[in-house]
Amino acid sequence: MKSSYHLCFTSHDEVMFRSEEDHGMFLNLMALRGYSTGSEWLMDAEMSTHAHLNAFTDCPNKLASQLRMSYTKWFNYRHDRKGRMGQKGSYILEVKGIQHQMVLENYIGRNGLHHGAAPSAFGYKYCSARELFAEELGFTPDHAASFSRQEIASMLPRHSEFPDHYQMNESGIFIRKSFMEIRKAELCYGTPRNYLFQMNRLTGDDWIEDQAKDNTGPPLTLAILENADADTMEKFLRNETGRYFRPDRLQDLDVCKLIDNDLLKNTASVYTISDTHKRRLFRILREEFRLPVAQICRCLVCAPF
Repeated sequence: MKSSYHLCFTSHDEVMFRSEEDHGMFLNLMALRGYSTGSEWLMDAEMSTHAHLNAFTDCPNKLASQLRMSYTKWFNYRHDRKGRMGQKGSYILEVKGIQHQMVLENYIGRNGLHHGAAPSAFGYKYCSARELFAEELGFTPDHAASFSRQEIASMLPRHSEFPDHYQMNESGIFIRKSFMEIRKAELCYGTPRNYLFQMNRLTGDDWIEDQAKDNTGPPLTLAILENADADTMEKFLRNETGRYFRPDRLQDLDVCKLIDNDLLKNTASVYTISDTHKRRLFRILREEFRLPVAQICRCLVCAPF
């Protein structure tokens, strides 16, 4: 029997997405693995070091394992990398009750906001927040390109199976509305107005009180879903107000592009260059670009020098 699950993959020591192409392939693999397992995707958010997903499925472990394995295979091939990506295993949590489901969708939709990557839930690109009630709220939809089925297949891993209604945009990425159950994700909100309210609602004790109405178990909290400590929680809640977003701050994806495209000039991978080369790049990023040490380390895949 299918149920709603929260799936989370984490990679604390290195980024999971170094390029736009990585984000695009992750979505494509979501679509393919959802189809092959008979699962339905409701919400998604991909940050540089982790991904939060909400799936309606009867095989959460199989779905998470297949998606993670296929994406790791792609990432390793593209970036000349070897081995498992990130922390071992996946965080999987079953969600029951309409209020619990809405809180889960709220947290996933607001993930970019919590991490300081956008000034609002709707400002983060790698997330499905703008897909819900898109027409009613005036969001610009992702347009499908006129690709034939054969052309779509050529942009996917070999022998990929997908239904005819899956559509790609001009960048060769499956459009969320073609493979995700957006209408099902909208059900717990009821109206566009309530959705706007929930996306802008500050985290508080009233979230816990609302979930108590379900009588289906302990409440979902930001600390639980993010596995966050007190200091991180404080930062999340501060970012949630939208007042501390810095548009001039380089995000991890920007730093990876700086490293791969500008400093390495696409002639080498951070996974193959020497420690001496990494030390030189580390110094450039620290002294010339004034980047935080932790950010440099996860984007350069190294320890502090």
